Amino acid sequence: MRCRYQTPLVIVGGGTMARAIADGAAAVGDSLTAWRLAEPDPSRHAHFQTLGIQVFTDAASAMDDAVSREPAGGEGVRLLLAIKPQVLAEVSAGLANALPVRGVPIVSILAGTTIERLHHAFPGCRRVVRAMPNLAARIGMGVTALASSSQSTPEDLDFARSMFESVGPMVVSIEESLMDAFTALAGSGPAYLFFLAEAMARAGVELGFDDATAQSVTRQTLAGAARLLAETPDRPEALRAAVTSKGGTTEAASAVLERRGVAASLLEAMTAARDRGRELSRF
Repeated sequence: MRCRYQTPLVIVGGGTMARAIADGAAAVGDSLTAWRLAEPDPSRHAHFQTLGIQVFTDAASAMDDAVSREPAGGEGVRLLLAIKPQVLAEVSAGLANALPVRGVPIVSILAGTTIERLHHAFPGCRRVVRAMPNLAARIGMGVTALASSSQSTPEDLDFARSMFESVGPMVVSIEESLMDAFTALAGSGPAYLFFLAEAMARAGVELGFDDATAQSVTRQTLAGAARLLAETPDRPEALRAAVTSKGGTTEAASAVLERRGVAASLLEAMTAARDRGRELSRF
């Protein structure tokens, strides 16, 4: 298979994640002249154009152009869906007459949208890889999960893996039944850290610091702790123990967190996120 940069790819949707993927690919590869973007908002075009991506305002035109440049009726063209789930029906209707007869392999980052639903939206496209990257992809530190249809090929998974490796150091393959759990752990996960940062900074102000100082100290504290967690083999509980002296300040703080059931609350929150994902995936 040709490398991902030479493989014709039609990206539908020019939002944050599509931009992160394009930036990541451009940072580690050649120009992306084989890629096409379908994005109705002209204000989003310029950045993609600077990367060598040809831009269209509708998906059908982008697909038509990609297919017309490929031999054997568009064989080799791939489709990346980076849209909101609410517009899936509109996009699939627009592409109905533009897709090659044998369909195209699809990579989807639509939250809560199952492979079955994508098969329903694109009946001729059986090779589907569903991906869930998280927010840190914006800075090349994302974590992504991949789940594929039974008809997908190893090349389909390799293509998706290489694309998401350009926006983060971790790409894991999972069963689709675990995708909602992954969303609760990693997709929503950054929000849990941001929630903690909010609470810490607010508490810092309550304890006497001005807001700017509380914010900056909180950010650096969490950034340093996260880097330590990432760069050492120690489990989180071991690192926490290393900070906790018997009868000391951290032990006093930890006792309050345990008494308040913070760990149990986090489990409850993640379970709610998983269950909501399951509800959203029904159609």
